[in-house]
This record gives sequence, C-alpha cells and structure tokens, in this order.
Amino acid sequence: SLYRATVKAVVSTQSTGGSKISFLQNHHLATSELLAWLSTLGGGWSALGDASEFAAVQCLRVSGQQLALATKLDYPELVATCWLYVALSLMQLGKRRTARKLILSQYKTVAQYQHRRQLASLYRATVFKYRNSSPAIDTQDVTIICEESSNDAD
Repeated sequence: SLYRATVKAVVSTQSTGGSKISFLQNHHLATSELLAWLSTLGGGWSALGDASEFAAVQCLRVSGQQLALATKLDYPELVATCWLYVALSLMQLGKRRTARKLILSQYKTVAQYQHRRQLASLYRATVFKYRNSSPAIDTQDVTIICEESSNDAD
C-alpha cells in the first residue's frame, strides 16, 4: 500500500546515512502524501456516505486513520479537522448526539485558529449539515451550536 511504501522510503533514507535534514524532508513529504491520499479516499467515501451505510463506515475508518496521523504529528488544526470529518461520518450513520458532542468539543480549537479560513469554513459547514441532517431536529442542540458558531464569526 501507499503507507507501507512511504514508510519504506523514509526508513531507507534514515538507514543509508542521509543527513537528519534529508530524513526530515523526506518524512514530511511522505506524511503529506499520505494525508493527501487519505483525504482523497475519505472525500470519495463521504460523497457516497449519504446513500450507503457501508460508504459512511469506510469514511469513518479513513477519518480515524487521518486523526491518528494528525495526533502523532501534534498538529491541532489538523486534529480538529479530522474530528469534524468524524462528526460528518457519524451524522451519515445517524449518530447525531455523538456528532454534536464532537462538533462542540472542537469549537475552542476552531476559535483559536479562526485565521485559518478552511478550518472555520469546515466547522460552519459541519454545523449546517448537523442542523439540516434530519427532519426531527432537536432545537436546543441547534440553538447551542448556532450561538457558538455565530460567536466565531465576531
């Protein structure tokens, strides 16, 4: 798989006596490639997830892999992004309460990195999807999330 090939490339660079800078550059490149690959897979499964439970589960699995990698890299913005992807997958699976908790748990990180438009946009899109994902919406949930996301815009 791509992950195994990436790890092999990074390990072979380290074992051939390459400099630490070269190793770190290759590691960063390999990690970026892996994240892009997972993002592409996750996006594809997510697009199918509204119509297929199997696809939603696969999307959740890929989101979990992205989350594990982002956590190892200690990259808070990417971790928040992955948690929002997990929340979207959970909504596709009908797990709205858990999704709501994840959305709310990422609010502080999104507010901290509000200058990152992509993360703020993903948060707002996730809130929008939550608000519109079911005809039987709990209005208390929507009010709480809307108040918090409108504070983000200030």
